[in-house]
Order: sequence, then structure tokens, then C-alpha cells
Amino acid sequence: MDKSCIKCGRCLAVCPVYKASGYERISPRGKLNLIDFYQKHLLFPSSTFQETISACILCKRCEEKCILHTPISKIIHQTREKLWPLQKKQYYRSWVVNKFLASYQKNLGLWLRLYTLCKHVFPLPFDLASSPFLSSRRFYPSKKAKANIAIFSGCVTNFLYPNLGDKLIKLLSKLGYNIFIPPQQTCCGLMAYTLGDKETALDLAKKNVEAFGHISIDFIITPCASCYHQLKTFLPYQEAKISEKVIELSQFLQEKPLSFLPLNKKITWHDPCHLRYHHNIWQGPRILLKKAGYEFEESSPEGMCCGQGGSFALNFPELAKQIFRRRKETIEKTGAELVITSCMGCLIQLKAGLGKQQVKHILELFA
Repeated sequence: MDKSCIKCGRCLAVCPVYKASGYERISPRGKLNLIDFYQKHLLFPSSTFQETISACILCKRCEEKCILHTPISKIIHQTREKLWPLQKKQYYRSWVVNKFLASYQKNLGLWLRLYTLCKHVFPLPFDLASSPFLSSRRFYPSKKAKANIAIFSGCVTNFLYPNLGDKLIKLLSKLGYNIFIPPQQTCCGLMAYTLGDKETALDLAKKNVEAFGHISIDFIITPCASCYHQLKTFLPYQEAKISEKVIELSQFLQEKPLSFLPLNKKITWHDPCHLRYHHNIWQGPRILLKKAGYEFEESSPEGMCCGQGGSFALNFPELAKQIFRRRKETIEKTGAELVITSCMGCLIQLKAGLGKQQVKHILELFA
């Protein structure tokens, strides 16, 4: 393990999990101490230790504040890989979702029946779309094509919000691009990877590399900030030269001639952690919203987690709710009537906590 941590506690001041719980052991500093003991074989991987390592959103806010740049998220992730055989038993809900994302192409009918059953037993903050986005997608040519763009839909767009995929097609078509949508694409693998299930993450990446590797494309656009992060940073995508073609949506649209829908509401922006802290992308979305002429009110100048965090909200629902309450308070103080974001996980979390009509994906603002 990296020894640069000097136990100064700067990470505690910004860690959303620590601020919500108050427990030192699940703070970044506490995790690093326990991982050190574990690596020295002084600590058994008990259920409490597994909980400690899982109770992290991997937002990297702690690393932003660390004066010695300790790679905290990398250390935690490497530990999760070692613990995965045990954790998939302790956190069965995230394991089930992980299995679904890894195999929905082969067993879609089975998973749909399981979803129907679960919906009657557990309240869900979303509904499956009647038809997946990828069910009949191929190629949308342009008469005066500027370039070839491929869309990576991501699982949430595919199953929950296919209308966002349609919005992206419409927008790119207006801008004059040939649009490719490989139907063989699958989950980006982010949830599997962050859980520590590296084998599944590698298998999913292999399928996506095959799906996108045989077509001639200049750029890859995804409506999801988390998918963008995984496609940009996961080694198999980098080795296949997929990563270098991936462009973040707001950055891609910066200088484009855009038409926005009229809104008579005060709006604010929610920063996805994957954009803000992993890629330092936060100005672009704000520029777009102000360019549209909307009444914009800042609710998180330094960013602020919503508590979703992929598998985190599944494994620690009460902690996720506490983190969300803090975010909700900052939004309500602005008087904003509409919250805009570009991460599908954040979208689900915000809609569940604020109401479906008070939250929109940035794609829903384009005419």
C-alpha cells in the first residue's frame, strides 16, 4: 500500500460518506489504516471489514484535497478485487444487478420476469421502458456528413430512458453527422469494476471493443457521465484505441449551433462525481446552460455528491439517503425549480428524491 498518508484528516472534511455517518473507520483515513493492517495479515476480512471497504463512493473528492496525492481510490479498489468472492455474498443486491448487466443480452426475458416480480415486492424508483433503445438500432446517415459518430447508449438509456437516446440521435442528425449505433454493445462494466469483479468488467469491455472496433468512426458519444468515465479510463478500452475517440457530451457541444427549448424556470446543475473529480469537467455544462439563456443558479460551486454511487446506494441505502439530504438542502436554498445533470445514476437518485418532474437530463433541453 502507498505509505504517503500522514493521517492529517483533510479527507474527512470532504468525504460524503464520513460526513453522513461520522464513523472514522469508513472515512478515507480509516480505510487506509485498516487496509494496511489487512495487507500485513493483522486483520481478518470479516463482514465489518468488507462493509468498511464497500462503504465508499469512489468519488475521489478525498484525493482532490490530499496534499500528498495519495491514490486512495486505487488502493480501495485493489482491496475490493481481493474481497470480491466474499463481498458478492454479503452484498447480494449489487451482485444480482451486476449479473444482470453482464448477461442481459442472453437472458433478457428471464431478467424482465424477475424485474416484474421484484416490482411487486420492492418499490422501485423507475420503470422499464416498453422497448429497449438498442432493440432496433443500426445506422442513421446524413446527406452532408461532417464525421462518423457512434453512440454508446449505456444500460440506463437502453432500458429506462430510451427517449434520451432518441434525443441524442435527433441532436446529432441536426448537426449533420452519420450516426452508428452498434446493437451488439453492452454494459460498459463500471459497476462490475467498482465492485471488484474485474473478470466481468473485462468480459464486458471485450464485447464492446468487438462491437465498436469493426466500424469506421471518428467519435464516440455517450449520454451517461459514468459510462464516459469507464470508456475513457478502463485499460481494455485504452488499448483498443476506443478511449481516444470518446468525447464528453457537453465538451462536444460547446461550439455547436444549438437550439434550446424555452424554460420559464430557475435551473441549477448537478455535477456527476465522475466528471467533476475524475476528469475536472464542470465548466462545460454550466456554459451550455448559460448559453441557452436560462435563469441559472449555482447550487454546488465545488460539486457535491448525490449519494447514488452505482452499487453504493444498493449496499448502503440509508447512508445514500443521508448524503442525498445534504445535496437536496443546497438545491432548495437556491430556489431552483429544475435540476439538470448528465449521469444516469444521479438522474435516478435525484428523480427519486426530488420528484420526476423536477429533474432532467441535459439532452432534454435541446429542441
